Amino acid sequence: MIEERAIILETGLSFSGGSQSVARVRVQRTSACETCSLKSGCGQSALTKLSSERCLELDVENSLGAKPGDEVMIAIPEQGLINASLRVYLMPLVLMLLAAVVADMVFEGQELWVMLAASAGLISGFMWARIFSQKNALSAHFLPKMSRMLSTKR
Repeated sequence: MIEERAIILETGLSFSGGSQSVARVRVQRTSACETCSLKSGCGQSALTKLSSERCLELDVENSLGAKPGDEVMIAIPEQGLINASLRVYLMPLVLMLLAAVVADMVFEGQELWVMLAASAGLISGFMWARIFSQKNALSAHFLPKMSRMLSTKR
């Protein structure tokens, strides 16, 4: 499980008519750069600082009975994250390469047709990834869960 600290913003929400209690949480994005000793002279660290100021707000099942202001750990299953990453990033590239190879064999080196086929493969891969993500948006493999309470504000 991949875990991150989160602060409860509000409770009492529900997933599209569901009966489970849901809490909105705010997660402060962190990066591996924070623990690196070379972060002061690294260009990647500078780029990370520009984008890390934003917080991420999520709706998570309130399985711990947390209240607004409480700090909790939320966790996402690693296997679900890896599967989603492969489908979203790898599949468009595979379809692009496959379309380019097939077009090269069919059109025998006519570069325009190979480029058009590769573009069509890439676009169809992105469309497939979008459909997959919409279809599995509420799957338990991809939803974060509250794993433990860190501190309470009562």
